[in-house]
Amino acid sequence: MAIINWSYEQDIASFQGELSMNTIDIDFENKTINAFHNKSLVIDLAGVVKADTAGLAWLLRLVEEARKTKSEISFHNIPQDLLKLAKLSAVDLFLPTKI
Repeated sequence: MAIINWSYEQDIASFQGELSMNTIDIDFENKTINAFHNKSLVIDLAGVVKADTAGLAWLLRLVEEARKTKSEISFHNIPQDLLKLAKLSAVDLFLPTKI
């Protein structure tokens, strides 16, 4: 069974597991969106072992929500397969990243 775990501490949200259609559902989206609402934060994806288009869509949703609330968001340690998917989908420029 696919699992995604996350923790949030001092404006850094760390994710471990899969960001995929197997783990991202409406419950997960609502919990994360509500937890991060009106906060500037860093999303650390170093622990993500698998991602698909659902994971990419979720990242873009976080960006959209941050823009709506005039919050800052950035992504660290985006897995290479997710970056490739973003480039193939021509949305990589919408993902604010920091190295």
